Order: sequence, then structure tokens, then C-alpha cells
Amino acid sequence: MKPILALSIALLLPALATAQETAAETIRICGFSAQGFFTRDANGVASGLEYDLLTSFGAAEKRAIAFEERPLFDQVLLDTAEAKCHIGAATITVTAERQTKLAFTAPYFPNRVVLVQKESTAFAQPGDLNGRRVAVVKGTLSVGLVGAIPGVTLLPVDDDDAAFRALLKGDVETLACDSAVVLHYLKKHSDLRIAFPLGPRSFFAFALPPGSPLIGRLNEHLKGLLRSGAFRKMLAKHFGEDNAELLAEDVAQAGAKP
Repeated sequence: MKPILALSIALLLPALATAQETAAETIRICGFSAQGFFTRDANGVASGLEYDLLTSFGAAEKRAIAFEERPLFDQVLLDTAEAKCHIGAATITVTAERQTKLAFTAPYFPNRVVLVQKESTAFAQPGDLNGRRVAVVKGTLSVGLVGAIPGVTLLPVDDDDAAFRALLKGDVETLACDSAVVLHYLKKHSDLRIAFPLGPRSFFAFALPPGSPLIGRLNEHLKGLLRSGAFRKMLAKHFGEDNAELLAEDVAQAGAKP
């Protein structure tokens, strides 16, 4: 064998081995609990739209999927940016600031931040919150939106459950929450209602480390689910048959934009 050919093969073998290892590697997901998207029941069984989307991706890739839950939302963003996991799945809104640190897939769910209040109060606009206490989940888009309202006192909490507990106990007068998850809480608490929305309409997407080789394949998988109708079935499963068609259309239109 010629020296140059032997050297080329020697250099190529480690790269091939690395590629094979990567293909077989478990896809690690940094997850964060959100009703309808990713939760576990008392027996530890996981469910939700994000769970279904990513487990179907793992099946398509013929790779195992491991959901590694994080206690805080912003820890998901940090660990994903530092490539401690392959995908961040935490109802993550795509923003220009986050795009400087993370890569994002096509959107998979429309969203808007809304204020939730008790039936006994009547907040109708941001000015009504002057001098009021508002619960926000640490690291989320709600922190900046509510913090920009003059005279508001923020109560940062770890998750949506803690925000709703604070409102129900009277520790705050209102809370900021994603419209995508708030309906699950309103069904359980008839004395609560949406006050008004904050900020523009946005979308959730999966976050990946910059330069991740998975992003193209995950995007193609999401598009395939839309084309086949499987995505609509997942939406109906978690958010109701009446909402599935409109949600799927919103996602398809957002994904088609350049």
C-alpha cells in the first residue's frame, strides 16, 4: 500500500468511528415540565406534545431518546447552549436574543403571554398593574414583558405551578403565563380567568446547540408530521379536536415563512 493512501485511510478511520458512535448515541433532551407539552404522572410515565414529537423523531432516527428534566427553565437554555444536551424542549419562545446563543427548529406551536387574574379583580390593561404584585417564571419571556410595566413588583418563581399557587394563595394579584398552557389551569380553577395579553404573538420551537447536525433532520421530521397529518393528531390528543386544525394551520403557515 502506498504511504499516502495508507495515511489517508488512517486519518479517515477515526472520523468514521466517530460518525458511527454519533449515529448510535442516545439523543439527550433537556426538558422542563409544562402542562400539555411535557409532564410525568405519579408513576413517572411521560406524556405531552413535546414528548410525542421527539419520541417520534427518535424512532425515525433509530436512536434512543432520554428526557433529562431541569428544575429551572433558564437552565434548559444554558445547558442546551453549552451542548450538555442535544435538544432543549421547554415551550421555548424564539427571540432574537436567544437566537444569538441557540439554533432553533421550525415552530411547532403558536403562543402569546397572557395575564391571569381572579374573577374578583378587573385588570384590563397594563396600567392597572401599577403597584401590583405579579408572578413570573424565572428566565421566561414573561419576566421582561411584565418588568417593563411601570410600578409592577415581580415575584419570580420556579415554574407555572408555583405561579398559580401564589395567585390562589393571594401572594400576588396576577400572574403572567403562556397562553399555550394556561387553559389547563383555568379548567381546574373556575375562579380564574385571562385578564389581557402582553407582547406580540410568537411561537415555540425546539432549541439546539449552534451548529448541531440534528437541526436539519429534526426540521424535516416536523415537516413530515405536518404533511402526513400525524402532527394534527398529536395536537388533538393534547389540546382537543376543536383546536387541532387551527393550531396545525398556524404552525404550517409560520414554518413556510422565510
